[in-house]
Amino acid sequence: MGRSTRRRLQSVFMHHELVTLAVFANRWMEAEELHFTDAYRRRRCMETVHSLLGSKLGPGLLQEKMERHMHGILSRLRQDFPTLSWKYILVFSYSAAGFANDFVARLLGLRCPADASLLKNRLRDRIEASDSPYKKEYLALLPRKGCRIGEEMLYLQDRRYRKLWKL
Repeated sequence: MGRSTRRRLQSVFMHHELVTLAVFANRWMEAEELHFTDAYRRRRCMETVHSLLGSKLGPGLLQEKMERHMHGILSRLRQDFPTLSWKYILVFSYSAAGFANDFVARLLGLRCPADASLLKNRLRDRIEASDSPYKKEYLALLPRKGCRIGEEMLYLQDRRYRKLWKL
């Protein structure tokens, strides 16, 4: 494969990875320029977020990518646990993506991050008690400890306070 072909493939890959962010940013800027009301801007923003990350109404780009790149993992999860509600599928996909519980709570319209943690724990318990052949794969995507994005924020906060410790 030649260098120009490889660069073209890399360009296409970058486009696919970043186009959703560009669409979101464009809609936000357009709403600002056209002086839409806050309520309208918020509604449009949430529609875009739901199309990217999924919602109670159905899957978004996140779930579609998980399904495609993880060999149908969400379909297998639904097949292994047919009574699992869509809310739990969303919790699973958000956890697999490394979203913090406060963000998961906001996306699902829950009262607080503890509610998101409770849903994740219930799902983990249900998977642990199952005899699914994909049990280990599912559990690897549902970390018992805080998720990656939350851990990164704590790390940054610890670094900020580390200066105070060196007095």
